[in-house]
Amino acid sequence: MEYLSYILKFFYRIRWWLVVVPILLTVLAIYATKNMGRTYDTSTTVYTGLISGYTIEASSGATVNLTQQSTTLDNILNIITSESTLKNVSLRLYAQNMMHGDLNHDNNYIQSSTYKELLKITPREVQKLINKKDEKRTIENLKAYEKPNSKNFVYGLFRWFHPDYSYTALLSNIKVTRLGTSDMIEISYSNGDPGIAYNTLKILNDEFTNQYQDLRFGETNDVIKFYEEELAKLSRMLRIEEDSLTQYNIEKKIINYPEQTKQVTMLNSDLYLKSEEFLLDYNSARVAVGELEKRIQNHIITLKNNGQFISKLQNITGLTAKITELETFGDKTTSSKEIEKLNAYKKQLKIAESDFTIFSEAYSSQKASKEGVSNDVVISAWLEEMIKLEKAKAQIKVMDERKNILDEQYGYYSPIGSVIKRKERNISFVEQNYMSMLNSLNAARLRQKNIQMSSATLKIMNPPVYPISPEGTKRKSIVMTIFFSSIVLIIGFFLIVELLDRTLRDKIRAKHLTSTDVIGAFMANDKLRFRNFTKIRNQVTTKYLSNAILCYLYNDQNRIINLVSTESKDGKSFIGEQLEEYWTSIGLSISRLTWHSDFQKESKEYLLAQSIRDLSPSSKNADIIIVEYPPLNDSNIPTSLLREASINLIVAKAKRTWKFTDQLLLNNIKMSINNECPTFLILNKANRDVVESFTGLLPPVNKINKILYKYSQFGLTASE
Repeated sequence: MEYLSYILKFFYRIRWWLVVVPILLTVLAIYATKNMGRTYDTSTTVYTGLISGYTIEASSGATVNLTQQSTTLDNILNIITSESTLKNVSLRLYAQNMMHGDLNHDNNYIQSSTYKELLKITPREVQKLINKKDEKRTIENLKAYEKPNSKNFVYGLFRWFHPDYSYTALLSNIKVTRLGTSDMIEISYSNGDPGIAYNTLKILNDEFTNQYQDLRFGETNDVIKFYEEELAKLSRMLRIEEDSLTQYNIEKKIINYPEQTKQVTMLNSDLYLKSEEFLLDYNSARVAVGELEKRIQNHIITLKNNGQFISKLQNITGLTAKITELETFGDKTTSSKEIEKLNAYKKQLKIAESDFTIFSEAYSSQKASKEGVSNDVVISAWLEEMIKLEKAKAQIKVMDERKNILDEQYGYYSPIGSVIKRKERNISFVEQNYMSMLNSLNAARLRQKNIQMSSATLKIMNPPVYPISPEGTKRKSIVMTIFFSSIVLIIGFFLIVELLDRTLRDKIRAKHLTSTDVIGAFMANDKLRFRNFTKIRNQVTTKYLSNAILCYLYNDQNRIINLVSTESKDGKSFIGEQLEEYWTSIGLSISRLTWHSDFQKESKEYLLAQSIRDLSPSSKNADIIIVEYPPLNDSNIPTSLLREASINLIVAKAKRTWKFTDQLLLNNIKMSINNECPTFLILNKANRDVVESFTGLLPPVNKINKILYKYSQFGLTASE
């Protein structure tokens, strides 16, 4: 409760600051904002369609990526307030205002007063860049004029602090918010000119939509361009590889390499079987011919030496070779000429065999062989076997020739296979890369189409409306803010002062600063109109202090009161006189000793005194001895004199600063007496409320003072 009272007194003490200063600042704020311009607010709503809109990915059953949707929505919000977007808005807005501004009439672009201010700051060389009929040309001129220089007007218009065209002004006045969890975005803007407010949002809608589409399409366009270039390269490589394979097949006469090699292999297998068959026929015919020649050796020798015989035999061999070649390697199923040729050769062979037989029989003169067998029979058998032998020879010769041809074909086709496989492998590798790039290109184009669909959903649901009436000003809130802020600042300032201040002032602060209990307080000289009450107030205060001190004067031998101060003129003499006067009036014998007249502060007797009675023997018979010592900052007090007293009273002015040196001197006293004698603090020249905290209500006593005192003591429901 005591601290609550302290807080209330703190506010009471600064009451005039809390009243006068806020009122003064409020009046100044009212005067300063009397011409405060009104603002025009306009807003627009944009539907993004990012969450609930239709997309190709959603239709294909792909999982909806909420994080990606949220990121895309955040990107749109950031694009709206990005520096590049607002720069384009600023430049277009400035161009429109310069083109359509009128010095005498307001219009939907800019008011005449705003246009006049704009013309004042626009240099003449910039005014010449304005094409009143072509906005696009005007913007191109301004961009060409703009240079990154602090003195360049167009460059600085966006980067200075112009209230309509600067980046900071646009960023602070454009508010972009998402409407709940929907796809809607609300953009609001306020400005002192309704035309500027309306056109700023109108231009912003165009610019941020274009910026968003450029950024989104720029990503996929670069990717698609890369894939298309790679596809073109791979297509050329694939065409070159395929043309190379085709040319190689033409050069090597390859139509179907696997079938061709298969036919060669099959032909080789048939050739091997035929060769074995022909070789077997040859061996059997050769053996038979040898046996028969032994029987008709003479006839055989004669025939073999005959030229016609040899010619006819060679004719049979040649025809047999041709027939064998056609039968073995000819294509009888597809060529009628081959079949006719084969039949002709067979007819010729029969004729040749018959002619050979007739010719051979004409040379037969002997009728029987050595074994008694007819020569005709043996010759006929020999001729048959001889024909077989020649046929077998011709067939084997044909087979050998074909073997050589097949061997050449094996040598021809073997390297072709590896080359074809290598070329086909290269073609397959390029083709796989081509298909991979084609799939990536299709995915990128699908992504682009999806972006086109999502970008197409950016629709202005509620376009900005030209504001007709201004919004209410913030003048009232500004004035109230200044009023309450001044109160808070004043309280904060005085609170800091209160925490740092080392003025004793009252009981609580004095105890906190000195670490010593306060036993009483005396008032300062009151105002002139209350001087008549000074004496009675001092009497009341002295009576209270007397009662507080007498509690400690229980020792009959040492009823000594020491009055001590750290500095001079703190009021020791005044308090000593008041106590002496009061106690004398009630019949007590008082002896008051002062360092001014009763002892010298630098004398040997004083410095070495063991008792106050050594300095004043006449005080032995007094009931109470009051001793006033010199200031502690000027002289020392013997420890025996301090310990001898019943109570030590430290007198200090309430309105002076309690310095660290004062506390050091007080601590020395406390250490000297070592708790053998109580030490208290008396505040002199304190305020009325401080003294009343000890004595109660002081005169003059009237109704107002009674009420104030009652509530200061928290008698909130007291009736008396």
